[in-house]
Amino acid sequence: MATFAERLRQLRNEKDITLDKLAAIFGTTKATLSRYENDLRVPKAEFVKKAADFFNVSTDYIMGQTDVREQKWWEKEEPPADIELEEFIRNNSNIKLMGNPLDDKSKDDVIMFLRAAHELIKEKRKTKANNDK
Repeated sequence: MATFAERLRQLRNEKDITLDKLAAIFGTTKATLSRYENDLRVPKAEFVKKAADFFNVSTDYIMGQTDVREQKWWEKEEPPADIELEEFIRNNSNIKLMGNPLDDKSKDDVIMFLRAAHELIKEKRKTKANNDK
């Protein structure tokens, strides 16, 4: 598997962004980013999350723990689209226990619950980030 250093460099190059420009975007220094890309420094979790959000990949992907790039709906800052939630419902065996296929009313209830869960997760992330400062 790839390392964070390799993934950060790869994602930056894919977007054709210089270290200087990325440093300005992330509010850090070119030297810090260079150390990350050369595996001379380990990033804090807050930076990993910020980088994953910026490059629209999962934190597992940018850390080299998986080759699946996309962020999960609960990792994103923006509210999930209905299609993402419907796909999650279709693929989640625990939700399928509620009825397969879910009727429209049940599906709407589950989507409403998942949207509320997303907001709670987002708030928890913000609280944690503020406490880590």
